[in-house]
Amino acid sequence: IKIVAAGDFGCRPVAQNNIKQIELQKPDIFLALGDLTYEPTADCWYYMTRAFDSKTKIAIGNHEDEEEKEKGGSKELKDSLLEHYDLQNSYYSFDYGNVHFLVLDTQLEFSLNVFQAFQEEEKENDYDNNNKDDESDKLDSKYSTTTTTLKDLLAKYNITGGEIPPRYLLNDEVIVEDIPLDTEQYKFVVNDLEKANNSSSIDWIIVMFHKPFYSSLTSHIQEYIMREKYQPVFDKYGVDLVLQGHNHLYDRTLPLQFNPHNISRPLVDESINTTDKFFNPEGSIFSVVGLGGRSSHILLNQPDYVVKQSNGFGFLSIEINGKELDAKYYDIGYKCKEQKLKKSDLNEGDFTVFNMSSCENDKSKSKDSLEIIDHYTISKVS
Repeated sequence: IKIVAAGDFGCRPVAQNNIKQIELQKPDIFLALGDLTYEPTADCWYYMTRAFDSKTKIAIGNHEDEEEKEKGGSKELKDSLLEHYDLQNSYYSFDYGNVHFLVLDTQLEFSLNVFQAFQEEEKENDYDNNNKDDESDKLDSKYSTTTTTLKDLLAKYNITGGEIPPRYLLNDEVIVEDIPLDTEQYKFVVNDLEKANNSSSIDWIIVMFHKPFYSSLTSHIQEYIMREKYQPVFDKYGVDLVLQGHNHLYDRTLPLQFNPHNISRPLVDESINTTDKFFNPEGSIFSVVGLGGRSSHILLNQPDYVVKQSNGFGFLSIEINGKELDAKYYDIGYKCKEQKLKKSDLNEGDFTVFNMSSCENDKSKSKDSLEIIDHYTISKVS
């Protein structure tokens, strides 16, 4: 079984080249990890991926949702994608051979990344939090967010300055109340993974979604709230691989389990003495594959449980043969120059990015000799 995965594409030449390389892989399944076009419509995406349209499975990203309504995101765009791919819901699952795939919609969950949007909205509306009545929690008591400040959440998850992207405006006065929470998705995930785990015909479980539970630091923070909610379920029902987007980088962790005593410090199987060959590992490997072509983020740290990193555009190729899984991340050869943005550009301090207009393809790399940045295997032996 040949699976190819990547996210955060857009419609620029880099993305078009990446799609061409993915097409040459002749995948059985193409997993698109959200943020597909960055446009008000999905027309360019449908055109770019027309050769393997029937093999494409998508996750919804923030740029397909109203969270990014000022940048083209909308309910209409999300509905168009769901209709095109014949999806009744934005979260779903399917089987292919001995592999079970589960797709989540992280836009239906409360995200730490929405704090910035709340801040900007409050500035625009000149909203006065002090005049808002204090309300009790109206959501599920275990997984909801009551009236709280960003400072409260950072303290709860032991998030330090070194884990916060420079682009964030950390305003302790921001108050978030009564965040909508889709409990139906959570119920679906629990029931779906329990069935897959109990199925004698399923050897592998792969989960994909957009906003990352685990990621090296770039422009977006790790989603600790969703990690607390879903990773214990992944552990219980034996999820093997979790594919994520949103941060425009590639990275890959060791097999991780949830640590209820310190959410910021996942548990790594102490028996592991390798970074690329795993035999019946305990926990899930988490990988961000967000270099579809939109842009490339500067890497700001490397957590000790992250064993590979890259900011070169490309895709993850996974081959499954029975109880053997072989995964490779391919760099398609585009290199870009760094560009320093100033306060006048961002209104939030200096920040370094890659200048997309400077990206050039490394002509020395032919279609058959793409650089392999990461290569790992998982074996399930009895």
